[in-house]
Amino acid sequence: MSTETWIIIVFAVYFSIIIGLAVYFRKSKNRADYLLGGRKLNTWVGALSAQTSDMSGWLLMGLPGAIYAFGTGRAWIAVGLIIGTVINWCFVAKKLRRYTIIANNSVTLPEYFENRFRDSSHVLKLSAAVFFAIFFTVYAASGFVAW
Repeated sequence: MSTETWIIIVFAVYFSIIIGLAVYFRKSKNRADYLLGGRKLNTWVGALSAQTSDMSGWLLMGLPGAIYAFGTGRAWIAVGLIIGTVINWCFVAKKLRRYTIIANNSVTLPEYFENRFRDSSHVLKLSAAVFFAIFFTVYAASGFVAW
């Protein structure tokens, strides 16, 4: 068999296992359960889950590439990332979690903005969604480039 055939077989087996595990362990009753773990995740589990979702190709390929291409002075990028992450965990995340519950149990940031500011025209929700769509498209594109 060719290399491409083996890649497709391994890919299919991997996805079959992942889908099988998802079906077997499915406990989500609604979108909030799925996206937020029913708001029952341990603080550390939630934080580590968020960080592993955030730290993708740019951390594995982009940061070492920047350091290699432009020198060790770029290592300060990692220091800034660590400091920013800790500040986010300590000051933003706790308040945002509390306020999303108060704001009609909002699940996403666009929903939170709409509920928090009582925007019945949906302008805040739509603006936030467009903003995220544009910048996450660029983020996903950079991930494909890193791959």
